[in-house]
Amino acid sequence: MTGAEKGWTLRPQAPSIGTVLGPIGQWADGAAREFVFGAGLNAFRMLVVRKGSRVFGYVNLCPHYSLPLNVRADEFLSRDGALIMCRRHLAIFTVEDGMCIDGACIGAALDCVPLQIDPEGQVVIG
Repeated sequence: MTGAEKGWTLRPQAPSIGTVLGPIGQWADGAAREFVFGAGLNAFRMLVVRKGSRVFGYVNLCPHYSLPLNVRADEFLSRDGALIMCRRHLAIFTVEDGMCIDGACIGAALDCVPLQIDPEGQVVIG
């Protein structure tokens, strides 16, 4: 990982590389889920989006104003499920790379949390 790719690891209460989030089958294709590590204002919040056999992870903070993207639990995607949407500022991000393509932060990107799927089908950070 480059310095930019591991910036999420410097956040308070960030999970360790190798942390298992659970089986990929725990959420439907085209769905998103939030994971929270720790408590309080410094809790580490991330979202995971499943697209087929791939998963994409991001720190749950809008680059426009550093607030969580969601207002309701696990509500991160556009109506058609194709894009990530900040429910506070209506910025739109691509799922595959977290780039903002519409809204107040065009050209900025969500902080990526690298994920992999192990041979047992578990989603693992790193």
